[in-house]
Amino acid sequence: MSASPSSSTAYAAEREAALSAVITVSHLCRRVQQVMVTADSIDKKDKSPVTVADYAAQGIIIHELTKKFPEYPFIAEEDSQVLQTNEALRQSVHKYANEFSPELSEEALLAAIEAGNTASTDAKVWWTLDPIDGTLGFLRRGQYAVALALMVDNRPVLGVLGCPALPYTTPSGEEKIGCVLVAVQGQGAFIRALDEDAESGSATEVPISVSQNSNPVNAVFTESHAHTSPLNQKITELLQVKAEPVRIDSQCKYAMVARGQSDIYLRLSSLDYQEKIWDHAPGACIVEEAGGVVRDFDGKELDYSLGRTLCGNVGICCTNKNLNGIVYDAIREVDPKAILSK
Repeated sequence: MSASPSSSTAYAAEREAALSAVITVSHLCRRVQQVMVTADSIDKKDKSPVTVADYAAQGIIIHELTKKFPEYPFIAEEDSQVLQTNEALRQSVHKYANEFSPELSEEALLAAIEAGNTASTDAKVWWTLDPIDGTLGFLRRGQYAVALALMVDNRPVLGVLGCPALPYTTPSGEEKIGCVLVAVQGQGAFIRALDEDAESGSATEVPISVSQNSNPVNAVFTESHAHTSPLNQKITELLQVKAEPVRIDSQCKYAMVARGQSDIYLRLSSLDYQEKIWDHAPGACIVEEAGGVVRDFDGKELDYSLGRTLCGNVGICCTNKNLNGIVYDAIREVDPKAILSK
């Protein structure tokens, strides 16, 4: 896709506001990680840093976007229940939130977090948010994402992924750590550095597109940082894939496909697990605007109309267009349900 981000005014205000909010909390996440994630916290498997960042990020994004678009409700990952009773955690969350949103009172912060605790919505337009996707990546100083999508008629029309640790090469050839991907339906997908250029005071948005690879032998899979699933192993063996997979946490997997650095991302961890809508709507929107295809394992579109989960779908199949049919042939041949039921 090569459309300019200014070629259409559809959702322009929402795009600008969403980008600003995601960039702000991406810096917040970096700040919390810098201060709270230490060798000692990693050794002890202390999850408090990501808990603080998670709540602060959700509070700021919902607060800022609700000010601008009060009629758009949120379905987000977190609620405020723990913060209501844990004073020390509440104060820590508020402290970091205030570094990036100084006017945000503790009461307003809690109200914003709780506003995301929505089971479902009948609204025509709404947001879904994962303030930090990739808990383990955040805690090991690896990859994680701030993931936000605007939904219209229960379909994502705007997706933003803030990837604070994902390397990115700017148009001038400068190597940066941290990038933001954004897409609006019908307008293409774009990437920019998270940090603004010191000289210009801005960051240039660059169009991105999925790969054109059509040879499954050369296909690059994106997989969990931790392991290769038995399902992926079967499919890669069937396709005779030679390339090493890209191992990465969070919706950065979608970012890798959208940037053309990976060709295939498959997800079906168990037959019982229902995927959360916020774990896929932002990344799926970006991949599709970059020219890719995101469906479930039966080839059905993802159904975001059923509440907080994709309970009407089984698995996630994200590919470039050239490999899509080949991958579905492989999925049918290996019979994922038989593999996962063993």
